[in-house]
Amino acid sequence: MRCGGTLLVLTALLAVGCSADQPSERDDGPPPEVSISVTQLLPDEGTSKALLRVTNESDSPLRITGTGLDWSGYGERFVRPQDDELAAGQTLDLRTLLPDEVCDAADEPVVAVLKTDRGPVSQPLTASGEVYLRRLWEKRCFEQTLADQVSISYAPGWVIDEQRESLDGDLLLRRQGGDLTVAVTGAAGSVLHDLAVRRPTESTPDQPVTRVPLSITPGNRCDEHAIGQATAPFTFQIVVSIEGGPDQVVLVVPPVPIQKQASALLTLHCDRRG
Repeated sequence: MRCGGTLLVLTALLAVGCSADQPSERDDGPPPEVSISVTQLLPDEGTSKALLRVTNESDSPLRITGTGLDWSGYGERFVRPQDDELAAGQTLDLRTLLPDEVCDAADEPVVAVLKTDRGPVSQPLTASGEVYLRRLWEKRCFEQTLADQVSISYAPGWVIDEQRESLDGDLLLRRQGGDLTVAVTGAAGSVLHDLAVRRPTESTPDQPVTRVPLSITPGNRCDEHAIGQATAPFTFQIVVSIEGGPDQVVLVVPPVPIQKQASALLTLHCDRRG
């Protein structure tokens, strides 16, 4: 009898020790007070890598074991594992990977989901968080639709016109089997180089390849600081619409040979300015 009693006591002690090391999610009290938003790191903008920004609005620490969203724009409810503790009043940006977009849904508000040591949380994002997430979702859905219609690349054979100080060539839109009209109506360059569409152009389903005439010209910066410290001199963008819909900006970084031509043209321009 003594031996059996000892075993029972040891078993109970072990169970208590395990539960202390691994706090479980409770749902027997009021849910924790939090606010939840969405943002991204600068290098991750436009990708599926996001941050759920969680603020602990309560007066005691909060352990978070899972974060996610419940919104038809990403299909079914998802929760990613986490292991973070927020002090009272603390804000943390918790990394998460967004699922593939469901682009024909998303009419209802976006609901954020947390698993915590004080029970589950399910509540709408902050207003700014919802605006940010919807813009990201819309941009990625647009990019998916665009990729179904055309691929975008730079044509070979770009030529420098020294008299006009212009590097001229074409962007190629190759049909990928879609049946929607794609229009390129504008462009934007960088701090060192300007980019312009010489003629707004449409790609229709009956055209296998469409050429969009572009010109790269020097910007208005010739100082050594601007040229030497520029971190993204070729983040060129074009303005695109699909089937007459709203304009969207699409990144079109030129290949290295065209970058070298543009740099040579900038040097020529700056030398002439003295």
